[in-house]
Amino acid sequence: MPKAQAKRLNKRPIVRFLILLVGIGLSVALLLWLRAAATNAALGLSLPAELQDFITLSLSIVVEALPFVILGALVSAVIRLFGPTQRLIQLLPKRPLFRRLAVSFLGAFMPVCECGNLPVARGLMVRGLSVAESTTFLLAAPIINPVTLLTTSQAFRLDPSITWLRMLGALLIANLVGGLVALYKDQTELVSKGFYNTLCGVEAPDDHHHDHDHEHHRVSKKWQEGIVVFRDEVSLMLKMLCLGAVIAGLTQVFVPRDVLTSLGGQPFFSILAMIALAFIISICSNVDAFFALAYSNTFTTGSIVAFLVFGPMIDIKMLAMMRTTYKVRLLAMVTVLVTLSSVFIGLSVNYAL
Repeated sequence: MPKAQAKRLNKRPIVRFLILLVGIGLSVALLLWLRAAATNAALGLSLPAELQDFITLSLSIVVEALPFVILGALVSAVIRLFGPTQRLIQLLPKRPLFRRLAVSFLGAFMPVCECGNLPVARGLMVRGLSVAESTTFLLAAPIINPVTLLTTSQAFRLDPSITWLRMLGALLIANLVGGLVALYKDQTELVSKGFYNTLCGVEAPDDHHHDHDHEHHRVSKKWQEGIVVFRDEVSLMLKMLCLGAVIAGLTQVFVPRDVLTSLGGQPFFSILAMIALAFIISICSNVDAFFALAYSNTFTTGSIVAFLVFGPMIDIKMLAMMRTTYKVRLLAMVTVLVTLSSVFIGLSVNYAL
């Protein structure tokens, strides 16, 4: 390939990255203008009251969460490309119980939302983690990661206990499920056939095989991959965020208030409703706290906590992604355990607080 053509190809990811940044800036400006227009009659935008409320609420969720979407995508790209996963695995305790407990905290060092955790978990299994340990990581990581905890504390800054309850609930459920999966004697029977072939055919990478003359090219390629990962993460999270914001706006404005109040005020059915909502909308853990905040005035605290704990662990998109790695019987068991545990935590919060 001619050098001039190679340079043009190398510049394409950077150009796309700059276009993405400009697009994000213009989108933020448009969102701010629309929100101001919906709340300020002086701007000349005359809309029905219900539609104005819908636009204001939906755009407020997006605008508040957008900085954390950018932060989460940036951290995700850096960790997935440069994170020292092999070194972290070597530092894990040898005893199974303490090892799984340590694995449940790995998300603090790999702040990726649940969408990006599955590739990380597959890589960790290739490097030696068991099925039980990878399950523990998958369930805890999207909640334990600093970006999720930061967004939760920001959204519920008037009630810091929700952040702590979410973190403790995640650790409890992840270690409970991981411990039960560990009781299965041959854990390789719990992984899908395709991934089992990957585990059996994997070869240890040769770190000394790289030629020094190609080091600069390798680093350049890393940065290009990072830009692609960042772009994909932002695109995916923005789609989920906008979908969640629209759903929150529609239910808060167009569903009768007495219906929400009667359902949200019941200790048990409010939990089931929020868990079902989390399963269906499949919103990213980095921004789901802002979505849940819209329901905090009408739904019980326990149902909000159950939503924040259950959603990042089990939803439609996660089950579809996990099916590429684990068998259906394992996913069914994990789903039942996470559901029952989330309901128990929600009820405990409702009756204890």
